Amino acid sequence: MRALFDLFFDICLLRKAPQDVPASMALLKMCLLAYALSGLLVLMINDPLPVALLEILLDMVLLSGLLYLGLMLHRHPRRFEQALSALTGSGTLIGLLALPLMSWMTHQAQGDDVVLPSFLLLALMIWSIVIMAHILRHAFEISVWQGALYALSYTFLSWTLTGWINPQTP
Repeated sequence: MRALFDLFFDICLLRKAPQDVPASMALLKMCLLAYALSGLLVLMINDPLPVALLEILLDMVLLSGLLYLGLMLHRHPRRFEQALSALTGSGTLIGLLALPLMSWMTHQAQGDDVVLPSFLLLALMIWSIVIMAHILRHAFEISVWQGALYALSYTFLSWTLTGWINPQTP
């Protein structure tokens, strides 16, 4: 288990790439489960359980579907297990880091002192996009700028669709 943590941590630090992840369906299932659970914990801070479940399910379907489509278009469909494991494994770590920040923001909302946790959460979201760009760059064999464009596009699409599920009331 420590070796997997180190692997995904190194991916988050851009020291390793998706090709360093073992191609294993069992590992992919474990990463998907961990990603779903960490995402669910983060989402449940502000959303009721049924909405959070729908949001994480949408995210996982969108992530898997767009990754597979991209790999097909770039003629690398055999990289799916490794790339999705890399995305969900690193996403799990990012989610676990976001959990205390989201909780901090929620508890600080009454004191109106949310500048620091908001800044830290923004930095974490930007780093998450950098990690996704790094993984996609290697999985698709494209430039870092194309990877960044794909990662940003996915992020905005995910936010938009999530907004349809749970529109925030003013």
